[in-house]
Amino acid sequence: MSYGAGRLTVSPASRPSSLAALTIAAGAAVAGAAAWGLIALLVHRQLSLLSLLIGAAVGVAVARYRPGHLPTIVAGAVIAVAGCALGTLLAIVFTLLDARVGAGTIIEHANVVARAYPSAVGWLGLLFWVLAAYPAVRLPVRAARQPAQTPAALTNGNEQAQRTKLSEQA
Repeated sequence: MSYGAGRLTVSPASRPSSLAALTIAAGAAVAGAAAWGLIALLVHRQLSLLSLLIGAAVGVAVARYRPGHLPTIVAGAVIAVAGCALGTLLAIVFTLLDARVGAGTIIEHANVVARAYPSAVGWLGLLFWVLAAYPAVRLPVRAARQPAQTPAALTNGNEQAQRTKLSEQA
């Protein structure tokens, strides 16, 4: 790992960071959207189930870096839904590129792509987008409810276990 990337890592136990949580969440959503588009290109179908994976990836990022912080959780849910919307758009664009339509032509006729977009999403797609927001919210809320064990508590627990072990041996 490079020196700069290692410095960006925020330890959740020491200092929660909304910026780190949302940056990693956005990266996960964009990566999920790219995977969605590529998978749709390969199988010639929109796989709305990928929205649940995007929501879970965003939820894990927020749960790790900012659990229980309501504004960050809500922003994470919005990022998850935006990642799903981007995935559908990329699926359309990748399919057009595969059909030998040039990128310039796609950009020039963005209004045609925009008109085709709602039918590409459909009602089932919208349902899965809403479902994607669920793990994006649920995982950070659940992480906030679980008692966090600090390094000191873990050390004390290990010392007690060692004392018990020594007393049993004596």
